Amino acid sequence: MPTDNPKYLKVKGIYDSVARAFGDGRVPPRLIVSPVGAASQNAVAWSDPGTEGAIGMEAESGPLQAGYIAIEENVCDLFASLGDDQESAIAFLLGHELTHYYMRHGWVGDFGNSFASLDVGRKMIKAASYEEVIKRETEADYFGGFYGHLAGYDTLGVAPKAIELIYASYKLPSKLPNYPSRAERQAIAERAEANLRKMVPVFEAGNRLLLLEKYDAAGRLFEHLAHTFPSREMFNNAGVAYASEATRLFKPGALKFAYPFEFDADTRLKAKGGKLKGLADEFAERRGRLLQKGADSFDKAIQRDRNYAVAYVNLAAVDSLMGDRDNAVILANKAMEASRKSNENITLANALVARGIAYAEGGNKEKAMVDMAAARNLGSHIAAANLALLQGEPGQPAPQPAGEIENDKRETVAGISPRDNFVKDKEATTFSLKGVGKDEPTIVVHSKPGKGWEDMLVQADGKLIRVLATGKGYADPSGRGVKIGSGFDEMSGRYGEPSRVLTSRQGTWYLYQKTGIIFSVNPAGRITGWMTYAVQ
Repeated sequence: MPTDNPKYLKVKGIYDSVARAFGDGRVPPRLIVSPVGAASQNAVAWSDPGTEGAIGMEAESGPLQAGYIAIEENVCDLFASLGDDQESAIAFLLGHELTHYYMRHGWVGDFGNSFASLDVGRKMIKAASYEEVIKRETEADYFGGFYGHLAGYDTLGVAPKAIELIYASYKLPSKLPNYPSRAERQAIAERAEANLRKMVPVFEAGNRLLLLEKYDAAGRLFEHLAHTFPSREMFNNAGVAYASEATRLFKPGALKFAYPFEFDADTRLKAKGGKLKGLADEFAERRGRLLQKGADSFDKAIQRDRNYAVAYVNLAAVDSLMGDRDNAVILANKAMEASRKSNENITLANALVARGIAYAEGGNKEKAMVDMAAARNLGSHIAAANLALLQGEPGQPAPQPAGEIENDKRETVAGISPRDNFVKDKEATTFSLKGVGKDEPTIVVHSKPGKGWEDMLVQADGKLIRVLATGKGYADPSGRGVKIGSGFDEMSGRYGEPSRVLTSRQGTWYLYQKTGIIFSVNPAGRITGWMTYAVQ
């Protein structure tokens, strides 16, 4: 199908999102959308690892062939019958095939996928044991489903429906040669879904703990997930959590500037600092350990993707905190180059902030002010705060919260308040992460899905954190009448100025501390969802 065809562009958008979620760092294989009526030996969706980089290829083997992922136009049209789940079903199939590609499922052997497109490779695939085929399909459903979720698609629950639809519409026999039967294939998808229903809430719990400043617990969850799903974002999130926790262990007033990875730098900057000279630094050892863990996590993210600008920014900021300002400038320059190539203005602004801090800490105030001004012009509020400090302007008192409109209306999701008792039933899943010492208490995540919403209870750091979150298809309004799709002005008109504003590449979070609600707003200024929460 031509690459300018609207159908191709739609599928390519889904494909790019899922491929980015894998965070592998390699250039994703080419996408082919096979049009209706095209002659092919394959059907539905498939991956071909190609012959690039083959070891010991003989001259007569022919030219090297690039790998690719292919999906039929017909199956994309077929999924239209799933309604709102169409894109999620396409994301599931593409994630499934990307897993085959990245995990080198092309053939069974010790040399990876190098010979999969040669005759010898095809014979080896046919010779693969039935158990190996089961293992590959299970991995592809599991990993493809998880990375599809990270990309923003509702892949949970869609796989069994998609597989049933494919078998019925393509009139496939219940038993295919050297492949699981229809019933077995359905069972594989259902088992993968059951496992994902335990792991996806762990990822979401990490994100929510970050938003609620439970940094140490969030870092541990992301680090645990990275052992199974080693994406660049997973390592970066862990690094952000550890570095943010470290900033809380500096003496009041010791940090002059707001750092790009911080979630609540404004409050820290405006807090009154005491005299530092002669005071014992009781947290120095733990702070240093956390900064090093953050640096290691950012470095792992960069190892996954050498063009991952966000991780370069964060590593530059941590290097400044650890005193290596020269390397911080080098890393910030790399972040600026990568963010310009990918047109990420938020990341570019953060890179300028990181470099400006390194310059300022090194005594070059003039260069620091130039960078902060440039970042401010790109919309960075932390750059504006840092520039005011460099110019010697007094900071404004920190409002707690800042102009939030209070209201007696109770905030609920699906009629449930975060202060209600969490009801454990057969739909609820529980995950526990035990610590390795007294400094790492057990983290417990209870989660229960609803229709378009989720209920979560997290036990961490001696607290119970209850979060009720809206999801895809949630139609009810918030307590004050805001709905998914409402504009930013409607939210701010009914809730006032937020206590904190948290910016990410995907959008912005607006946290209302007194009300106990967090809104998610996309770059177009539309509400994409919210969470109500309570910490006890």
